[in-house]
Amino acid sequence: MSKGKKALKVIGIIFGNLIALIIVVNIILNIVFGIQLCNKIAELKAQGRPMTIAEIMPPPVPDEENAALLYNKAFILMTTGEGGKPYIPNKESGTENRAIKIVKEVKSFSDTSQWTDEQKQEISKLVNSRDSQYIYELLEEGSKKSKCNFNRNYEDGPGTLMPDLSYMRDAIRLLCAKALLQAESGKTKEAFDTLLIGLKISNHLKDGLTLIEQLVRIACDGIIIECIESISDSKGITPEQANLIMDELSAHEGKEPFIKSMDGERVAFGGWIFERIIQGKTSIRELSNIGVEGVEGNEGKDTFGDRILSPLFLYLYRPICKKDYICYLTLISKTQDNYNLPYYEYKNNSEISINQQTEQLPRYCIFTRMLLPALDRVAELQARHQAYIDICRTGLALEIYSAKNGIYPEKLENLVPEFLSEIPIDPFSGESLIYKKTFNGFILYSLGPNMKDDGGIDARITKWKGDYDIVWESGS
Repeated sequence: MSKGKKALKVIGIIFGNLIALIIVVNIILNIVFGIQLCNKIAELKAQGRPMTIAEIMPPPVPDEENAALLYNKAFILMTTGEGGKPYIPNKESGTENRAIKIVKEVKSFSDTSQWTDEQKQEISKLVNSRDSQYIYELLEEGSKKSKCNFNRNYEDGPGTLMPDLSYMRDAIRLLCAKALLQAESGKTKEAFDTLLIGLKISNHLKDGLTLIEQLVRIACDGIIIECIESISDSKGITPEQANLIMDELSAHEGKEPFIKSMDGERVAFGGWIFERIIQGKTSIRELSNIGVEGVEGNEGKDTFGDRILSPLFLYLYRPICKKDYICYLTLISKTQDNYNLPYYEYKNNSEISINQQTEQLPRYCIFTRMLLPALDRVAELQARHQAYIDICRTGLALEIYSAKNGIYPEKLENLVPEFLSEIPIDPFSGESLIYKKTFNGFILYSLGPNMKDDGGIDARITKWKGDYDIVWESGS
């Protein structure tokens, strides 16, 4: 045998042994990490955390009790009419209504003077159109329902369709635009009634199982609260109207929806992806198509990589994926627990910072790094939402006090117990909201995410950049 053939034979033996070693190691790691994963899942189940989609699915809602059916009718009218014919002025067949697009582009729902002439003209035409009145009627009827289930197919994982979320925001903008125009025309009571409908619609997302549903909910609340404060300042508000809005806002409080949404994130999104990788039911292309950040696939026909390299990579990665999955389950469960903490405690404790813990993950936790959102930022948004609600409710209580006594109180404590059951605690400081009586009104604010007093600089003026507080300034 020639030296060349002997060398090739040796190389072949070494290569074969190496492949065999890789397979054996892969099998051993697959078994060991599989046992660890089973133990982790059993631990979470023992803690009462759901681990399957069936456990988190909301119960079915009878059609006659389901607000979602009415909302969907309204959403259809906001997009495509029957037979593809336009329902709304300036709407082209099969496309988004141009007037609705203009409402989307409105930068302020607190001051119509910031609207362009085109926006004023188009929005007024939209609000007063016959077909829009039908949309408002559907939205109002839906807001009176106690339950709302859009019957999402969460078994599709990250591919779950949620087109209603975008339409929901559009509907809230339409309601706020209508309320502002009603207030300008002297119909202040009707304006607050419209905003109350908007709040009830927004809160129908409170039982949503995913983080995106909760983020849309608080975004809708923010738009409405901005409108409430603006109309209250410019047109005034009766004690009866203020009490109705305060009662509704109290139903929007709390961290429970965010805590619950982590179950949806863990099971319907992150868990769905990990399980499909572990079970060999996915590919690099599919992960790319469903939007897993950092995973890129090829479009078009199957390639050699799709048919051979992708399955090979995922097979070899499977044991490590189980270890990755354990890290994901651990971290997202800690997030749920940390959401119970007041924000000022959460923010000041670097040891529980989710972003820092994510940065410290082992390099093999590829998908955990991709899947976990900026969870610290989510905690901030939740605290900001709570601050907005507390400021709005307290500001309305100040207006009721003023209507009864002719002046604003010297301090917030004077509102208890007749106008408020207790003084709200600023989620960013752990202390009372800051209140200052002014010559024409008051300034009421929360410290905001930087957790320091910036003297009542309104975040909306700074456009949420730099130092700011979360403010309601009345009589300015």
